[in-house]
Parts: sequence; C-alpha cells; structure tokens
Amino acid sequence: MGATNCPETPRQKMIAMMYLVYTALLALNVSVEILNGFVTVGDAMNESNKNIETQLNEAYDLFSQAMAADSVKAVKYYEAAMTVKSYTDSVKNIIDEGRYGFLCYLQSDAQVVRHVDGKSIKRTIPLRNGDTPLLDSARVALDLGGLDIIGKKDNTDMGTRFFYGNSDNPDGKAIDIKNAIIAYKEKISNIFRDTNITTDTIEVNFGMNVEGEFWSSHAGRMVSWEEYNFDGAIAVADIVCLSRMKSELMNAEYDAIKKLFGMIGKEDFKFDQIAAICRPTSSYVIQGGKYEMKVNVGAYDSKREFRAVINGQEYRSGADGSITYTAGATTPGERKVHGTVYMMKDGVEEEYPFDESYFVAAPVAVTELVKMNVVYAGIDNPVSIGVPGVASKDVIPSISTGNATIVKDAGDGNYIIKPTKIGKMTLNVTAKIDGQTKNMGSKEIRIKRIPKPSLRIGNFKSGDQVSKAEIKANPVLRVSMEDFDFQIPALKINSFVFNVQNSGGLDLNGNSNRLTPDMLSRIDNAKRGQKIYITDVTVKTPDGQTHSLDCTLRLK
Repeated sequence: MGATNCPETPRQKMIAMMYLVYTALLALNVSVEILNGFVTVGDAMNESNKNIETQLNEAYDLFSQAMAADSVKAVKYYEAAMTVKSYTDSVKNIIDEGRYGFLCYLQSDAQVVRHVDGKSIKRTIPLRNGDTPLLDSARVALDLGGLDIIGKKDNTDMGTRFFYGNSDNPDGKAIDIKNAIIAYKEKISNIFRDTNITTDTIEVNFGMNVEGEFWSSHAGRMVSWEEYNFDGAIAVADIVCLSRMKSELMNAEYDAIKKLFGMIGKEDFKFDQIAAICRPTSSYVIQGGKYEMKVNVGAYDSKREFRAVINGQEYRSGADGSITYTAGATTPGERKVHGTVYMMKDGVEEEYPFDESYFVAAPVAVTELVKMNVVYAGIDNPVSIGVPGVASKDVIPSISTGNATIVKDAGDGNYIIKPTKIGKMTLNVTAKIDGQTKNMGSKEIRIKRIPKPSLRIGNFKSGDQVSKAEIKANPVLRVSMEDFDFQIPALKINSFVFNVQNSGGLDLNGNSNRLTPDMLSRIDNAKRGQKIYITDVTVKTPDGQTHSLDCTLRLK
C-alpha cells in the first residue's frame, strides 16, 4: 500500500489533461475530430477506472490478510475501510445512475457491433421501455460499445436539461451528484476525526472540487460547478465528465484506505502468535483433475525455511516461503488432508498441526436458461452456461441435434441460442481442464413456437368495454405478446376490416393500423351496448407462424 501503488499514474494524469483540453475546445465549432477525441479520451478513462478498481480490490485484500494475521489489532481499521468502501459505492452508484440515465434520456436504443469468431454481430440494445429508462441495458451498451454508441454526441440541449435543469432554479441530476460528493467528503473526514482511529490530523486527497464557484468565459461571470460543467456542454463531454468524477472518487477512496492500512503498522505482524495457514486453490475438484494446496504460517517470513509433513510425506518451503501440496483426484467423494508444520522459534522447532478437506466431484455441467426452461424458435434465447471450478473461457458449449445455433454473448458464461424450427435440441458442454478437453454432459431442450399474439385497440383487448372517447383518444391497432418475456420485432398491421354491430353499413377496410375518419364516425353514431368488430388482421411472428387476429369491443 506504498505510494508507488497509488492509482494516479502518469497515464491517468495525461488522460485528465486531455479532457481539460477537449473541454476548452467546446468554445469553438465542434468538429468530427473533436467529437472523436472525446470518445477516445472517455474510453481511455473508463479503462483506467477499471484498473483503479483492480488496485482497490487488491488493497482490500491486504486488509483481509491483516485480519487473518491478527484480527484484534486490525479490526477497527478493517471496519473503517469497509465503511469507506460503503460510502464510495453509494456515490459511485449515483454517478453511474447519471451516466446511464442520461444515455437513456438521450436516445431510445444503442447500436453495438461485436466481433465473435471473426464475424461482426450487430445488436440493438433498447434503452427505454416506454418512459422507463433501462439503466442496466445502458451499462451493458457502454461496456460493449464504449462512447461510440452515442448518436447525439454534439447535442447541447439535452445534457443541459438532464444535468443542470432550469437556469432559474437548477434541479438536474448534477445537483444530486454534487450534494452526494459534498456529503461523502464530510463522512470520510469524520472517520479520520475519530480518536479511536487516530489522534493525528489526517487529510484525505479528495479532488472532486464541486464547492464554490468557477469563472465561465462563456457566461462572463462566476458560476456554480453544475453550470460550469453541464450548461451548454455537448452530450459526449457530459458522460466523459462523469467518468472523470468517478476516477477522482476512486482515487480518494484509495488514498483513504491506504492511510488506514498504514495505521496498522509493521509491528502488528510479529510472530507473537503463529498458526498454520492452508490455502487450497479449490476445494471442489473435477474427477480426473488435481487438488492443490499452499501451506505456510501466518505472518511468515519468506526468508526463513520451514518444513511440513502432509499425509505422511515431508515437504520443505521454497523460495516464495510456502509449500505446494498436490494430490490426484481419481475418484469422487470427500478427501482428508492432515499435516503438521514445523517452524523454528527461539531455537526450538515448534509444531503447528492442521486438518483440511476437499471434495472431488464427478463431471457435471450447469445450464441455466435465463428466461424459461424452453427456447423459442426464430428469436434470441439468452442462456447462462458454467461448470463448477472451471473458468468460463474454458467452457465450450455446442449443439449436436436440432435446428439451432449458439453464439457467445456479453459477460462470462452468457450465450445466445437461436433455434430455427420447432422440436428438440441437444446442448452439449465440454471444458478444458489441465490441458485436456473433457465432456461435462448434455441436456435436451424443447424448441417451442412463439405464443399467439393478441390484437388491441389502444390499450383495450377483445372483450373489454370501452367508451367512445377512449377509442377516439387512441384509435390505433397494435399487436401485443401477452405474458411473453422475450423481446421480438414489432409486428406490423397492414390491413383490417371494421364494422359496428347493427349499424346497417357495409364493412369498412383499413390500410394501416389506424381507424379511419369514416370508422370513427360510425362509432359516434353507435349506441351503448353495440359491439365494434376488427377482423382479418394477419401478422407473421419470427418463428414463421402466420396468425389471423381479431378484436371485439362493447361500447359503454
């Protein structure tokens, strides 16, 4: 946790400088090159944030190791570090809600192109469900496609409305972010004011200067942080600004926990209490694989040699100060490991016995269909496939029977199955284990037809009672999939036949999905209790089925 491990690397400083340069260029005409520059800087900043996240995880691992070595001495600093993490995660969530929410506000969907096995796969990710933003879809879209998925990169109005709000009384998302950051600084500072933690004066390097006012050459006056960053800024710059704030937040988190870890002190790891530490790489082993375990002593000195007897065989520590014990996993079931570590202390070799166990499992594949226990023809069916104890990159699914294909999707263990015909298919799973490809099992899955859709007039389905005013307010025919969790392309209505019960008129033909003025006039002349008939609507679902739909409503 020394200063050399601080996430603020020269590369990150360069990215921050590039962001400031591009922000300054906003005063000029926004060219394609500048917009692409923002994309480059933003994507680089997002990758840098991932690296900081990795370093933070390693730092928290050090706290866990300190707790394992001496929980009495480390516990208050560990708990303080966990509080820092909790506070930081809360603010990160608010910033991410701003990033993802703005993307959903900016556009209704995102076009992502992925390259799998040498092929380009285009995917449209919806970002809104009606007026409801799909934040998780926005996160996936940004992770897969980066800032290049933003369609309105140079838009200045929508970012102003979303983040800044009304100029007379700003109430945008940036206000929430600003208030969260101010509260965060106070909460973290209070941790270091706690005399139970330290009596020294400790200052955390927060960054994130959101308080006070800033000179705006655009406005010609001093302005608030939210106006300075978001009033009139282009959309891509808004998202890059939030990525920068997230980077500063995680750097502040790292600085805080680095200072907390330093308070534990080197003296907390003297050999006043020693215990054997056994670290199996996995306690769940596939039949035919190997069980591996590292054995050392708590708070050990890597320069001091020790020996151990494990299941009757003697071992000596290596250059890394540990012993690696390996045993073959030939038959399924629980296996016991008993041993004793021998360590010289004050000229006497002392014994530290230990007992461990592990389980050898027969090969088994775990297949979880994300939506249902069947798949549907003609559409993408998400499926999660994994093998316990095996990395997702070493799991290989395939389809041996049935008319279907399977391709990799975003995320570890995620795939898309796309059947073409009704029937059954066989999903096979193999895995690479210790350099060999092994069969993990197969599963038969049913391929079903997509359920028949239903016809609605506005929001009313067949059999509903409806007033004339309700029909006239939304005289649009639409096809809906009732109780069907999968997304399918919109089913288009090209024609239909209309009539009103006992109206005495001939059938009226429609050539779109809207009721014509003549149809609405006939409804106006109808009486309470008369029925409205919509017939001869034909649609085709992605599985090749052709459906004839109708809808009957009763006037109330």
